[in-house]
Amino acid sequence: MDALVSDFPTAARGDSILDLPTVTTMSVPSGIKDILQDLITTGLIRIRALAWEGAADRCAIEADHIHNLPSLLAHEEPDGLVHYGEVERPSHIRQSGPTHLAMWEPLWRWLQAHIEGVVTAQASR
Repeated sequence: MDALVSDFPTAARGDSILDLPTVTTMSVPSGIKDILQDLITTGLIRIRALAWEGAADRCAIEADHIHNLPSLLAHEEPDGLVHYGEVERPSHIRQSGPTHLAMWEPLWRWLQAHIEGVVTAQASR
């Protein structure tokens, strides 16, 4: 339990949680939000199906793939979107065979254009 609790931001030296630094956010177009929601939904459906098959190892891989997406959806951080595209998605691909990737491919193609737009916008700053 301590490992989970330590992942959450905490105020230093007894300061109020309200004194934590704010995060710069982007306004995510509804298209990106729709894709993120579809990725989360797809992952949860896969985890449920794999659990019924007794494939706990595969459930862990699927959960690892999507576990940061709710936060990304809530906080709308451009760096998080880029991180997903450049780190988390490729990691999931390396751990998965073609049969486990087929349902992700259309969503990833849809999202890739948005990620490229974020990268381009960040580079022009």
